[in-house]
Amino acid sequence: WDIDFDTFTNVIDVYINYLRNKIDLPFDKKLIHTVRGRGYILKE
Repeated sequence: WDIDFDTFTNVIDVYINYLRNKIDLPFDKKLIHTVRGRGYILKE
């Protein structure tokens, strides 16, 4: 990332939501998990 990156943008949150709707929604077991204060992880 550039040093001038706006940390308050929600681009990543919006895209993760898009991925969750595509990947996780149809299944009982979720693949995308939020790690509070760190980011996201993919695991079974």
